[in-house]
Amino acid sequence: MTGGTGMRLIVHADDFGISESVNLGIVDAHRRGIVTSTSVMANGAAFEHAVALARDCPTLDVGVHLTLTEERPVGPAAAGLVDASGRFPPHALQFAARYAAGRIPLRAVRAELDAQIGRVLARGLPVSHLDGHQHVHVLPGIAGVVAELARAHGIRTVRYPAERVRGYMLRNIGNARRLAEQVALAVFCALSPLRELKRIDDFVGFYFGGRLNEANLATVLAGLPSGRTAELMCHPGDDDPRGRYRHWDYSWVAERDALSSPRIRDLVLARGVQLISFRDL
Repeated sequence: MTGGTGMRLIVHADDFGISESVNLGIVDAHRRGIVTSTSVMANGAAFEHAVALARDCPTLDVGVHLTLTEERPVGPAAAGLVDASGRFPPHALQFAARYAAGRIPLRAVRAELDAQIGRVLARGLPVSHLDGHQHVHVLPGIAGVVAELARAHGIRTVRYPAERVRGYMLRNIGNARRLAEQVALAVFCALSPLRELKRIDDFVGFYFGGRLNEANLATVLAGLPSGRTAELMCHPGDDDPRGRYRHWDYSWVAERDALSSPRIRDLVLARGVQLISFRDL
């Protein structure tokens, strides 16, 4: 390597277990590219497929992607957590509104998240960290539950998704809502007990969430500070035109290809970045 920046980077793929196409894309981006870590959804439709892939790919670091939106619960459905169809609220905004209105009891949240962690551990996967689908794990009250569960299960690290505002984020006024959500997320983090746990120095990837093509990825990597440890969140996947999550409008394939790009690999090497995982913290 050249440059000697002292920078350490975790490249983390979310949503392992949500579908077979996403699972395959994550493993591909690890084997051919710069992805070092992922987190599995215990209630994902392709959970068992993800477990099998993880066992076959022990170099891929694995955490638990705690999920309280869109999917079905792992534990017994509790009043307030699910709708009439047995599913969680469709998005974090709906979840947050119901939670703020006092319609989601913390005891039910704790039982469900504990069941999700337990299901992953029961499959024999070594869990190095926790994070949250759509970042609901940082909401006031829920963050305390997650911190408690991390300690109870001996899990040292929880994602701290406080992405700082950088210059390139101010160039497109069309992304103002995304930027506002990013700032709100950082505020939740600063007020949460998660700040007291072991965590990385910097988090990036929310601003370009679902749109981390090669150009955007190069922009993010170029803006990372030297001498620090950062997590880069990404969403690689294989093509799945009939998949259940088309409404997200994510560029899974573009992210997979960007993360496996020789140009990106050269950029990482030129900056002297050390690729690590949560296991290395």
